[in-house]
Amino acid sequence: MSRSLLRDLPLLELVALEATIRLGSLALAAEALSVTPSAISHRIRQIERTLGLTLLERRGRGVVPTAAGLACHAELSPLIAGFREATLALRMHTQQRLHFDVTPVLGASWLPRQFPALRQHLGLPGLRFELSTNRVPDARPNPAADIVMDFSAAPPADSARRLFDGGMGIYVAAASPLAAPVSVRDLQHHALVRHSAADWIQWSGAVFGHCPPLHYSVTLDDPLSALEACIAGAGPVLLTTLAARDHVQAGLLRSAHPASVDTGCYWLALTPRGLLKPLAHRAADHLLTLAASGWRSPSTGNPLNDTGNPAPASRS
Repeated sequence: MSRSLLRDLPLLELVALEATIRLGSLALAAEALSVTPSAISHRIRQIERTLGLTLLERRGRGVVPTAAGLACHAELSPLIAGFREATLALRMHTQQRLHFDVTPVLGASWLPRQFPALRQHLGLPGLRFELSTNRVPDARPNPAADIVMDFSAAPPADSARRLFDGGMGIYVAAASPLAAPVSVRDLQHHALVRHSAADWIQWSGAVFGHCPPLHYSVTLDDPLSALEACIAGAGPVLLTTLAARDHVQAGLLRSAHPASVDTGCYWLALTPRGLLKPLAHRAADHLLTLAASGWRSPSTGNPLNDTGNPAPASRS
């Protein structure tokens, strides 16, 4: 029997024939393929009509392949076994992948540092992580995402769970001539860096009780771009502790005021896709555990305070 003829036969009929000959029963083949015995019988009759050959002989409650059936099965078996293995490998590949849709700050700092702990906790050293790092408030999740992480004042969804608070403070470039703590007059007389995730008027009102007219050197879409502008000398910027801490540790930024205003929280939620994925549930639970364990300085392992600077050692 030519291979080209087999290649042209419908896949469902080929699978039905292979299962019936391998299991020796229409009923067992139907059970294995989750269809009815009559469906299996119909598919095999279609193949026999196409080939003009009898492939199976009915004997009592079972079936026995003819010589032509055995020849056909010899070609089908390795092909279908290979198809099964490829399907399993693809499924395993998909199950060992997690896609995160996150804010730029989370994607650039906190989240990647948790990946080794996640792999170890989940027992999957080959687990792959994919990140979409341009998330903005109220946006629909990336269709490929399993887990979404937002920054907002209120939970972005009923199922959202709090990771940690996002205290907002003033930061300046390490070489800035502005002395800490800055005053409201300092803010009024210096060009500021503004971005969409922070509100200078709200922050000044909370810290100083009022906000004078302010002017800005540049307005940017995201906090990471604003941070880079600040380091480049564009002026003071409002950042969360999480956004600023690595750059404070590296000596590129310094806190310009001790006040930290709670403007929102970082939240975690499973997408509809993630809800169907047990691995995503386990990963989300462990990320919450890691977040609850507190932030640590990447260089010293010590806790960080609200300004992103190392917290003073306990004297107790």
